[in-house]
Formats: sequence, structure tokens, C-alpha cells
Amino acid sequence: MNTVRTAVVIGLSLFSVAAGASLILGPGAASCGTWIGDRQRNEARSQLNQSWVLGFITAYSVYKPEDGTPKPMDSRAMMVWIDNYCDANPQKDISDAAKALIDDLTGRAPQ
Repeated sequence: MNTVRTAVVIGLSLFSVAAGASLILGPGAASCGTWIGDRQRNEARSQLNQSWVLGFITAYSVYKPEDGTPKPMDSRAMMVWIDNYCDANPQKDISDAAKALIDDLTGRAPQ
């Protein structure tokens, strides 16, 4: 009986991923509150967070070019944009901030 229950749980978890749930790995899963705290302390984690955002935007540009190429913005301006987003939305995740930045850079309405 436990084997059947385990199979059902695994099947349901696979279904939720297939249904469109995103798996966010690394610093992108941390909160915007964490982003702001790390930026204020200028810790190594802040550099890691910033690298994650730049990698996320780069990956979007490579894998989703049909959705619109983001308008140019230097990395410092991107970090200020994320700072402002996270100040206003501390409970959101860093990945939410990166997605909102992409929406802004591609001219799409926020999702």
C-alpha cells in the first residue's frame, strides 16, 4: 500500500511541474527582502544575486528571442531597477523582480 501511495505522490508532483510550475534554483528563489539586505551590506551574496539576475536575463534573451529582444540597459541600471522593485515588493522573490525587469525591457505588461 505504501508503494502505491508513493507512486501517486510522485505522479502528482510530476503533473504539477508539467502543468507549468517553474522551478527556480539558486538565489532567484530568495526574497526581495534578502536582495535589499544583501545589497546594503555589500556582501558576497549580493554579487551572487546580481550574477543570477544577469544570467536569468541572458538566458531569456537566448531561449525566448521570439518574445522580443530586451532593450539595451547596462548591468548597473538593471541592478538599480531591481533595487527599486525589491524596495516596493519585499515579499516577492528575486525571480519575480527579474521577470518584471524583462517585461519592462521588452515592453510587455507585467504578468
